[in-house]
Amino acid sequence: MRSLLLLFVFAFAFAGEAQAYLDYSPNANIQEEVEANPYRILPRSKNFFVALDADFFKPVFFGNDDASYYKYDYYHGNGFWMDLRTEYKPVQDLVVNLKLSITHGTSSNGPTYLAEIIPRAAITYRFKLLGFDWESRLSDINRQTIGDGLFIEDKDTEGGYLIGKRDDLTLKIMVDGTGSYQLAGGVIAGDANLWDGLFGATGFINETATSFSPSQFMGTLYTRKSWKNGLGFGAEYGGDTVAIAALAYVKYETNIDRLHLMFKPQFRHYGRGVLGSLPGQVEQNYVSYDQNDKPFTTVMDIFPYGDNVETYSAQLNAEYVVNIFYRFYAETEYADFNFHDRDPVKNFFFRTGVKLYPFKDRIDEFGFLVGNKYLIASTSQGDPTVSNSRTYSAPDTPDFENKPLFMRQLYWMINFSTHM
Repeated sequence: MRSLLLLFVFAFAFAGEAQAYLDYSPNANIQEEVEANPYRILPRSKNFFVALDADFFKPVFFGNDDASYYKYDYYHGNGFWMDLRTEYKPVQDLVVNLKLSITHGTSSNGPTYLAEIIPRAAITYRFKLLGFDWESRLSDINRQTIGDGLFIEDKDTEGGYLIGKRDDLTLKIMVDGTGSYQLAGGVIAGDANLWDGLFGATGFINETATSFSPSQFMGTLYTRKSWKNGLGFGAEYGGDTVAIAALAYVKYETNIDRLHLMFKPQFRHYGRGVLGSLPGQVEQNYVSYDQNDKPFTTVMDIFPYGDNVETYSAQLNAEYVVNIFYRFYAETEYADFNFHDRDPVKNFFFRTGVKLYPFKDRIDEFGFLVGNKYLIASTSQGDPTVSNSRTYSAPDTPDFENKPLFMRQLYWMINFSTHM
Protein backbone atom coordinates (compact mmCIF):
# COMPACT_ATOMS: atom_id res chain seq x y z
CA MET A 1 0.00 0.00 0.00
CA ARG A 2 2.87 2.38 0.76
CA SER A 3 4.34 1.89 -2.71
CA LEU A 4 0.96 2.66 -4.28
CA LEU A 5 0.67 5.85 -2.24
CA LEU A 6 4.16 6.95 -3.32
CA LEU A 7 3.27 6.31 -6.96
CA PHE A 8 0.04 8.27 -6.51
CA VAL A 9 2.01 11.23 -5.14
CA PHE A 10 4.59 10.95 -7.93
CA ALA A 11 1.93 11.03 -10.64
CA PHE A 12 0.23 13.99 -8.97
CA ALA A 13 3.46 15.93 -8.68
CA PHE A 14 4.18 15.74 -12.38
CA ALA A 15 0.64 16.63 -13.50
CA GLY A 16 -2.35 15.16 -16.07
CA GLU A 17 -5.93 15.04 -17.21
CA ALA A 18 -8.67 12.42 -17.37
CA GLN A 19 -8.20 11.78 -21.08
CA ALA A 20 -4.49 11.19 -21.26
CA TYR A 21 -4.05 10.27 -24.90
CA LEU A 22 -7.50 10.15 -26.47
CA ASP A 23 -10.49 12.48 -26.40
CA TYR A 24 -13.91 10.94 -26.91
CA SER A 25 -15.56 12.31 -30.08
CA PRO A 26 -19.37 12.53 -29.82
CA ASN A 27 -21.49 11.99 -32.92
CA ALA A 28 -23.35 15.28 -32.44
CA ASN A 29 -22.95 19.08 -32.47
CA ILE A 30 -20.33 18.99 -35.21
CA GLN A 31 -21.30 22.45 -36.50
CA GLU A 32 -20.73 24.10 -33.11
CA GLU A 33 -17.45 22.26 -32.63
CA VAL A 34 -16.12 23.16 -36.09
CA GLU A 35 -17.13 26.80 -35.93
CA ALA A 36 -15.63 27.27 -32.46
CA ASN A 37 -12.21 25.85 -33.38
CA PRO A 38 -10.16 27.39 -36.20
CA TYR A 39 -7.89 24.33 -36.41
CA ARG A 40 -10.80 22.38 -37.91
CA ILE A 41 -9.83 22.85 -41.57
CA LEU A 42 -11.88 20.26 -43.47
CA PRO A 43 -14.35 21.68 -46.00
CA ARG A 44 -17.68 22.92 -44.70
CA SER A 45 -20.74 24.64 -46.05
CA LYS A 46 -23.89 26.26 -44.75
CA ASN A 47 -25.58 22.89 -44.19
CA PHE A 48 -22.74 20.33 -44.08
CA PHE A 49 -19.84 19.94 -41.64
CA VAL A 50 -16.97 17.45 -41.30
CA ALA A 51 -14.47 16.70 -38.52
CA LEU A 52 -11.66 14.15 -38.36
CA ASP A 53 -9.85 13.05 -35.19
CA ALA A 54 -7.05 10.52 -35.53
CA ASP A 55 -4.71 8.81 -33.08
CA PHE A 56 -1.64 6.83 -34.23
CA PHE A 57 -0.12 4.71 -31.48
CA LYS A 58 2.50 2.16 -30.51
CA PRO A 59 2.23 0.55 -27.05
CA VAL A 60 4.96 -1.62 -25.54
CA PHE A 61 4.12 -3.98 -22.69
CA PHE A 62 6.45 -4.78 -19.81
CA GLY A 63 6.63 -5.38 -16.12
CA ASN A 64 4.56 -8.42 -15.09
CA ASP A 65 3.21 -11.81 -16.14
CA ASP A 66 0.64 -10.27 -18.48
CA ALA A 67 3.36 -8.76 -20.66
CA SER A 68 3.78 -11.96 -22.68
CA TYR A 69 0.21 -11.61 -23.96
CA TYR A 70 0.79 -8.36 -25.80
CA LYS A 71 1.23 -10.20 -29.12
CA TYR A 72 -2.45 -11.24 -28.98
CA ASP A 73 -3.68 -7.73 -28.30
CA TYR A 74 -5.55 -5.93 -31.07
CA TYR A 75 -3.80 -2.65 -30.27
CA HIS A 76 -0.19 -3.76 -29.97
CA GLY A 77 0.65 -1.45 -32.90
CA ASN A 78 1.73 0.16 -34.98
CA GLY A 79 -1.93 1.09 -35.23
CA PHE A 80 -4.45 3.89 -35.51
CA TRP A 81 -7.97 4.96 -34.55
CA MET A 82 -9.80 7.60 -36.63
CA ASP A 83 -13.20 9.17 -36.03
CA LEU A 84 -14.63 10.72 -39.19
CA ARG A 85 -17.76 12.65 -38.22
CA THR A 86 -20.22 14.41 -40.50
CA GLU A 87 -23.28 16.54 -39.86
CA TYR A 88 -25.93 17.55 -42.37
CA LYS A 89 -28.70 20.05 -41.65
CA PRO A 90 -31.20 20.08 -44.55
CA VAL A 91 -33.49 22.39 -42.55
CA GLN A 92 -33.06 24.31 -39.33
CA ASP A 93 -34.44 21.74 -36.86
CA LEU A 94 -33.39 18.51 -38.56
CA VAL A 95 -29.88 17.07 -38.15
CA VAL A 96 -28.35 13.92 -39.66
CA ASN A 97 -25.08 12.59 -38.21
CA LEU A 98 -22.76 9.90 -39.52
CA LYS A 99 -19.69 8.76 -37.62
CA LEU A 100 -17.20 6.26 -39.03
CA SER A 101 -14.61 4.91 -36.61
CA ILE A 102 -11.82 3.56 -38.81
CA THR A 103 -9.20 1.47 -37.06
CA HIS A 104 -6.27 -0.84 -37.70
CA GLY A 105 -4.93 -2.09 -34.41
CA THR A 106 -1.59 -3.37 -35.63
CA SER A 107 0.50 -3.60 -38.77
CA SER A 108 1.89 -6.95 -37.65
CA ASN A 109 -0.71 -8.92 -39.62
CA GLY A 110 -0.62 -6.97 -42.87
CA PRO A 111 -2.49 -3.96 -44.25
CA THR A 112 -6.09 -5.22 -44.07
CA TYR A 113 -6.34 -8.31 -41.84
CA LEU A 114 -7.26 -6.40 -38.67
CA ALA A 115 -8.83 -3.32 -40.27
CA GLU A 116 -12.30 -2.34 -39.01
CA ILE A 117 -14.88 0.31 -39.87
CA ILE A 118 -17.52 0.93 -37.19
CA PRO A 119 -20.46 2.98 -38.53
CA ARG A 120 -22.84 4.99 -36.35
CA ALA A 121 -25.64 7.16 -37.69
CA ALA A 122 -28.38 9.23 -36.10
CA ILE A 123 -31.18 11.63 -36.92
CA THR A 124 -32.22 14.45 -34.57
CA TYR A 125 -35.36 16.56 -34.76
CA ARG A 126 -36.20 19.55 -32.57
CA PHE A 127 -39.67 21.02 -32.09
CA LYS A 128 -41.93 22.93 -29.68
CA LEU A 129 -45.01 21.40 -28.07
CA LEU A 130 -47.09 22.16 -24.94
CA GLY A 131 -44.71 24.90 -23.91
CA PHE A 132 -41.66 22.59 -24.01
CA ASP A 133 -38.63 22.66 -26.29
CA TRP A 134 -38.24 19.06 -27.43
CA GLU A 135 -35.31 17.15 -28.92
CA SER A 136 -35.79 13.66 -30.33
CA ARG A 137 -32.95 11.44 -31.57
CA LEU A 138 -32.85 7.93 -33.03
CA SER A 139 -30.14 5.30 -33.53
CA ASP A 140 -26.73 6.41 -32.20
CA ILE A 141 -27.56 8.54 -29.15
CA ASN A 142 -23.96 8.77 -27.94
CA ARG A 143 -23.10 8.29 -24.27
CA GLN A 144 -26.04 8.33 -21.89
CA THR A 145 -26.31 8.76 -18.12
CA ILE A 146 -29.52 8.33 -16.13
CA GLY A 147 -29.65 10.33 -12.90
CA ASP A 148 -26.16 10.62 -11.45
CA GLY A 149 -25.07 7.29 -12.94
CA LEU A 150 -25.95 4.85 -10.18
CA PHE A 151 -27.09 2.22 -12.71
CA ILE A 152 -26.42 3.71 -16.17
CA GLU A 153 -23.44 6.04 -16.60
CA ASP A 154 -21.67 7.15 -19.79
CA LYS A 155 -23.16 4.18 -21.64
CA ASP A 156 -22.53 4.13 -25.39
CA THR A 157 -26.06 3.61 -26.57
CA GLU A 158 -28.08 2.68 -29.64
CA GLY A 159 -31.78 3.39 -29.42
CA GLY A 160 -33.55 6.70 -29.01
CA TYR A 161 -34.44 9.50 -26.65
CA LEU A 162 -36.90 12.35 -26.22
CA ILE A 163 -35.86 15.34 -24.10
CA GLY A 164 -38.15 18.22 -23.18
CA LYS A 165 -37.17 21.46 -21.43
CA ARG A 166 -39.43 24.15 -20.00
CA ASP A 167 -38.07 26.79 -17.64
CA ASP A 168 -36.20 24.86 -14.91
CA LEU A 169 -37.80 21.47 -15.67
CA THR A 170 -36.16 18.80 -17.83
CA LEU A 171 -37.87 15.55 -18.86
CA LYS A 172 -36.16 12.65 -20.60
CA ILE A 173 -37.24 9.27 -21.92
CA MET A 174 -34.54 6.95 -23.26
CA VAL A 175 -34.72 3.54 -24.91
CA ASP A 176 -31.48 1.54 -24.98
CA GLY A 177 -31.86 -1.25 -27.49
CA THR A 178 -28.79 -3.08 -26.20
CA GLY A 179 -30.19 -3.48 -22.71
CA SER A 180 -27.48 -1.33 -21.08
CA TYR A 181 -25.77 -4.36 -19.51
CA GLN A 182 -26.23 -7.27 -21.93
CA LEU A 183 -27.35 -7.63 -25.52
CA ALA A 184 -30.52 -9.45 -24.47
CA GLY A 185 -33.60 -7.28 -24.07
CA GLY A 186 -33.79 -3.51 -23.87
CA VAL A 187 -34.14 -0.81 -21.23
CA ILE A 188 -36.69 2.01 -21.10
CA ALA A 189 -35.60 4.78 -18.73
CA GLY A 190 -37.17 8.04 -17.57
CA ASP A 191 -35.42 10.98 -15.92
CA ALA A 192 -37.03 14.18 -14.60
CA ASN A 193 -35.20 16.97 -12.80
CA LEU A 194 -35.45 20.58 -11.69
CA TRP A 195 -32.75 23.27 -11.73
CA ASP A 196 -30.14 21.29 -13.70
CA GLY A 197 -30.45 18.24 -11.47
CA LEU A 198 -30.68 19.79 -8.02
CA PHE A 199 -33.79 17.64 -7.51
CA GLY A 200 -34.36 14.64 -9.75
CA ALA A 201 -35.99 11.24 -10.06
CA THR A 202 -35.48 8.30 -12.42
CA GLY A 203 -37.29 5.12 -13.30
CA PHE A 204 -36.42 2.32 -15.67
CA ILE A 205 -37.59 -1.10 -16.63
CA ASN A 206 -36.35 -3.94 -18.80
CA GLU A 207 -38.33 -3.95 -22.01
CA THR A 208 -38.06 -7.72 -22.01
CA ALA A 209 -37.21 -10.10 -19.21
CA THR A 210 -33.68 -11.47 -19.44
CA SER A 211 -31.69 -14.14 -17.68
CA PHE A 212 -30.26 -11.56 -15.30
CA SER A 213 -33.25 -9.34 -14.59
CA PRO A 214 -37.04 -9.71 -14.83
CA SER A 215 -39.19 -6.90 -16.21
CA GLN A 216 -39.52 -5.09 -12.90
CA PHE A 217 -39.50 -1.38 -12.21
CA MET A 218 -36.52 0.33 -10.60
CA GLY A 219 -36.44 3.92 -9.39
CA THR A 220 -34.08 6.42 -7.77
CA LEU A 221 -33.99 9.93 -6.34
CA TYR A 222 -30.93 12.08 -6.97
CA THR A 223 -29.36 15.49 -6.57
CA ARG A 224 -26.36 17.26 -8.04
CA LYS A 225 -24.94 20.76 -8.08
CA SER A 226 -21.87 22.50 -9.52
CA TRP A 227 -20.61 25.96 -8.67
CA LYS A 228 -18.49 28.32 -10.73
CA ASN A 229 -15.57 27.91 -8.33
CA GLY A 230 -15.17 24.29 -9.50
CA LEU A 231 -16.78 22.58 -6.51
CA GLY A 232 -19.64 20.15 -7.03
CA PHE A 233 -21.42 17.17 -5.54
CA GLY A 234 -23.89 14.44 -6.45
CA ALA A 235 -25.91 11.73 -4.70
CA GLU A 236 -28.42 9.09 -5.77
CA TYR A 237 -30.49 6.51 -3.87
CA GLY A 238 -32.97 3.85 -4.97
CA GLY A 239 -33.45 0.32 -6.17
CA ASP A 240 -36.22 -2.24 -6.65
CA THR A 241 -38.29 -4.57 -4.48
CA VAL A 242 -35.24 -6.76 -3.81
CA ALA A 243 -32.48 -4.39 -2.70
CA ILE A 244 -31.29 -0.80 -2.74
CA ALA A 245 -28.27 1.02 -4.10
CA ALA A 246 -26.69 4.42 -3.50
CA LEU A 247 -23.85 6.67 -4.58
CA ALA A 248 -22.34 9.94 -3.41
CA TYR A 249 -19.44 12.00 -4.71
CA VAL A 250 -17.81 15.38 -4.47
CA LYS A 251 -15.75 16.96 -7.21
CA TYR A 252 -13.34 19.84 -7.28
CA GLU A 253 -11.72 21.25 -10.41
CA THR A 254 -9.51 24.32 -10.52
CA ASN A 255 -6.69 26.11 -12.32
CA ILE A 256 -3.71 27.36 -10.34
CA ASP A 257 -1.66 29.44 -12.72
CA ARG A 258 -0.54 26.83 -15.30
CA LEU A 259 -1.65 23.83 -13.28
CA HIS A 260 -5.08 22.25 -13.81
CA LEU A 261 -6.37 19.90 -11.08
CA MET A 262 -9.38 17.61 -10.76
CA PHE A 263 -10.19 15.59 -7.63
CA LYS A 264 -13.25 13.33 -7.31
CA PRO A 265 -13.79 10.91 -4.39
CA GLN A 266 -16.84 8.66 -4.70
CA PHE A 267 -18.81 6.10 -2.65
CA ARG A 268 -21.22 3.45 -3.97
CA HIS A 269 -23.35 0.71 -2.42
CA TYR A 270 -25.15 -2.11 -4.23
CA GLY A 271 -27.30 -4.55 -2.27
CA ARG A 272 -27.49 -8.25 -2.99
CA GLY A 273 -29.72 -8.94 -6.01
CA VAL A 274 -30.43 -5.31 -6.94
CA LEU A 275 -29.92 -6.10 -10.64
CA GLY A 276 -31.01 -9.72 -10.51
CA SER A 277 -28.32 -12.21 -11.47
CA LEU A 278 -26.29 -9.68 -13.50
CA PRO A 279 -23.25 -9.92 -11.17
CA GLY A 280 -20.94 -12.47 -12.71
CA GLN A 281 -22.69 -12.18 -16.10
CA VAL A 282 -21.63 -8.71 -17.33
CA GLU A 283 -21.26 -8.28 -21.08
CA GLN A 284 -19.29 -5.30 -22.38
CA ASN A 285 -21.32 -4.35 -25.42
CA TYR A 286 -18.81 -1.89 -26.85
CA VAL A 287 -15.15 -2.16 -25.93
CA SER A 288 -13.23 -0.13 -28.49
CA TYR A 289 -10.24 2.20 -28.21
CA ASP A 290 -12.34 5.31 -27.53
CA GLN A 291 -13.42 3.89 -24.15
CA ASN A 292 -10.03 4.67 -22.61
CA ASP A 293 -11.24 7.85 -20.92
CA LYS A 294 -13.78 6.07 -18.71
CA PRO A 295 -13.20 5.67 -14.93
CA PHE A 296 -13.13 2.36 -13.06
CA THR A 297 -16.27 3.11 -11.02
CA THR A 298 -19.46 1.97 -12.80
CA VAL A 299 -21.47 -1.24 -12.39
CA MET A 300 -19.80 -2.53 -15.58
CA ASP A 301 -16.51 -2.61 -13.65
CA ILE A 302 -17.91 -3.59 -10.25
CA PHE A 303 -20.42 -6.32 -11.12
CA PRO A 304 -18.00 -8.72 -12.87
CA TYR A 305 -16.83 -9.45 -9.32
CA GLY A 306 -20.25 -9.48 -7.65
CA ASP A 307 -22.78 -7.32 -5.79
CA ASN A 308 -23.54 -6.78 -2.06
CA VAL A 309 -20.67 -4.31 -2.00
CA GLU A 310 -19.49 -0.90 -0.88
CA THR A 311 -16.97 0.81 -3.14
CA TYR A 312 -14.60 3.66 -2.33
CA SER A 313 -12.77 5.37 -5.17
CA ALA A 314 -10.91 8.57 -5.93
CA GLN A 315 -9.67 10.20 -9.11
CA LEU A 316 -6.87 12.75 -8.98
CA ASN A 317 -5.82 14.24 -12.32
CA ALA A 318 -3.50 17.12 -13.14
CA GLU A 319 -1.95 18.85 -16.11
CA TYR A 320 0.86 21.39 -16.09
CA VAL A 321 1.24 23.63 -19.13
CA VAL A 322 4.92 24.49 -19.48
CA ASN A 323 4.41 26.64 -22.60
CA ILE A 324 2.54 26.48 -25.90
CA PHE A 325 4.77 23.63 -27.09
CA TYR A 326 4.56 21.03 -24.31
CA ARG A 327 2.86 20.06 -21.06
CA PHE A 328 3.09 17.30 -18.44
CA TYR A 329 0.06 15.32 -17.30
CA ALA A 330 -1.00 12.46 -15.06
CA GLU A 331 -4.26 10.72 -14.30
CA THR A 332 -4.57 8.54 -11.23
CA GLU A 333 -7.39 6.45 -9.85
CA TYR A 334 -7.76 4.32 -6.73
CA ALA A 335 -10.66 1.86 -6.34
CA ASP A 336 -11.47 -0.29 -3.30
CA PHE A 337 -14.41 -2.70 -3.73
CA ASN A 338 -15.42 -4.16 -0.34
CA PHE A 339 -17.63 -7.18 -1.03
CA HIS A 340 -19.56 -8.96 1.72
CA ASP A 341 -19.58 -12.29 -0.13
CA ARG A 342 -16.00 -12.47 -1.42
CA ASP A 343 -12.55 -10.99 -0.96
CA PRO A 344 -12.15 -7.26 -1.61
CA VAL A 345 -10.81 -5.98 -4.93
CA LYS A 346 -8.34 -3.11 -4.92
CA ASN A 347 -6.90 -1.34 -7.95
CA PHE A 348 -4.59 1.59 -8.45
CA PHE A 349 -4.37 2.92 -12.00
CA PHE A 350 -2.18 5.64 -13.46
CA ARG A 351 -1.19 7.15 -16.78
CA THR A 352 1.42 9.89 -16.87
CA GLY A 353 3.47 11.48 -19.61
CA VAL A 354 4.19 14.49 -21.78
CA LYS A 355 2.40 16.11 -24.72
CA LEU A 356 4.36 17.99 -27.40
CA TYR A 357 2.67 20.52 -29.70
CA PRO A 358 5.07 21.15 -32.61
CA PHE A 359 2.77 23.35 -34.69
CA LYS A 360 2.19 26.80 -33.24
CA ASP A 361 -1.20 27.41 -34.86
CA ARG A 362 -2.67 23.93 -34.32
CA ILE A 363 -3.32 21.48 -31.45
CA ASP A 364 -1.89 18.35 -33.07
CA GLU A 365 0.28 16.57 -30.53
CA PHE A 366 2.98 13.98 -30.09
CA GLY A 367 2.74 12.07 -26.84
CA PHE A 368 4.68 9.74 -24.60
CA LEU A 369 3.08 8.04 -21.61
CA VAL A 370 3.72 5.34 -19.04
CA GLY A 371 0.72 3.69 -17.44
CA ASN A 372 -0.89 0.57 -16.06
CA LYS A 373 -4.57 1.18 -16.90
CA TYR A 374 -5.18 -0.86 -20.02
CA LEU A 375 -8.37 -1.48 -21.96
CA ILE A 376 -8.96 -5.22 -21.83
CA ALA A 377 -11.25 -5.41 -24.85
CA SER A 378 -8.98 -7.44 -27.08
CA THR A 379 -6.76 -9.05 -24.46
CA SER A 380 -9.89 -10.57 -23.01
CA GLN A 381 -9.81 -11.84 -19.47
CA GLY A 382 -12.34 -14.61 -18.92
CA ASP A 383 -12.11 -14.63 -15.12
CA PRO A 384 -11.35 -11.21 -13.56
CA THR A 385 -9.46 -12.96 -10.75
CA VAL A 386 -7.20 -15.00 -13.08
CA SER A 387 -4.66 -12.87 -14.94
CA ASN A 388 -3.68 -15.46 -17.57
CA SER A 389 -7.19 -16.44 -18.69
CA ARG A 390 -7.33 -14.87 -22.17
CA THR A 391 -9.27 -15.04 -25.41
CA TYR A 392 -9.21 -12.76 -28.45
CA SER A 393 -11.92 -10.29 -29.49
CA ALA A 394 -12.11 -7.54 -32.12
CA PRO A 395 -12.75 -3.91 -31.12
CA ASP A 396 -16.23 -3.65 -32.63
CA THR A 397 -17.66 -6.92 -31.27
CA PRO A 398 -19.39 -7.42 -27.90
CA ASP A 399 -17.34 -9.13 -25.25
CA PHE A 400 -19.49 -11.78 -23.62
CA GLU A 401 -16.92 -12.74 -21.00
CA ASN A 402 -17.59 -11.54 -17.48
CA LYS A 403 -14.87 -8.98 -16.76
CA PRO A 404 -14.37 -5.26 -16.05
CA LEU A 405 -13.41 -2.81 -18.77
CA PHE A 406 -9.83 -2.30 -17.57
CA MET A 407 -6.98 -4.39 -16.20
CA ARG A 408 -3.60 -3.56 -14.66
CA GLN A 409 -0.90 -3.95 -17.30
CA LEU A 410 2.26 -1.87 -17.20
CA TYR A 411 3.12 -0.39 -20.58
CA TRP A 412 4.48 2.67 -22.32
CA MET A 413 3.12 4.27 -25.45
CA ILE A 414 4.09 6.79 -28.09
CA ASN A 415 1.36 8.39 -30.16
CA PHE A 416 0.46 11.22 -32.50
CA SER A 417 -3.00 12.82 -32.46
CA THR A 418 -4.39 15.17 -35.08
CA HIS A 419 -7.67 17.07 -35.43
CA MET A 420 -8.96 18.42 -38.74
